[in-house]
Amino acid sequence: MSKHFQKLENLFLESPLNKTLESEIKIDEGFAEIKFTRKDFMHNETYHIHPAYNFMALESAAFFAANSLIEDVSIFSKSFEVIYLKNSRSINYVAKAKFLEKSMGNYIISSELYDDNTNLISKAKAVYRRSKLSLNNIKNYE
Repeated sequence: MSKHFQKLENLFLESPLNKTLESEIKIDEGFAEIKFTRKDFMHNETYHIHPAYNFMALESAAFFAANSLIEDVSIFSKSFEVIYLKNSRSINYVAKAKFLEKSMGNYIISSELYDDNTNLISKAKAVYRRSKLSLNNIKNYE
């Protein structure tokens, strides 16, 4: 595994916000996968996974799939569109994101969230751009 991918994985795992997922992450070139288990506080009033965690998993996977392609600076979100397909009361989830194309400086990524029954419950399309923030200046990118 590339050192860059390992550093990005560490950056994800050490983030206080991402620690709420207690998840696993795997990053490869143009690809990221996040696995997590729903906790009691993650559901809404109907015991379906709350859309906030749905979005969080989709966006995090997309972000790291895009940043896997850029080794010097962090990226920033230009746009992120989510399509919620169905509710889920499952326990285990996996978000998968992959690079689609680079166009006019934009990195276009698709991400999908599946439940433990392998049902696609949501999908997203993200557009990211390079920032001026050096990855070496970001805490936990080590």
